Amino acid sequence: MSLIKVGIIVEIFLFVGVFLWVKKLNSKQSSQPTLSKKTIKNLKF
Repeated sequence: MSLIKVGIIVEIFLFVGVFLWVKKLNSKQSSQPTLSKKTIKNLKF
């Protein structure tokens, strides 16, 4: 059971890390609207 709990905790940390990384990318793209539109289309796959 301890291994399962560790795996769940690791997945939660990875999810939070990816969420914060995407937020950083979106904040950078807001200063460049032409690039953000292209990247948003690419991310919607």
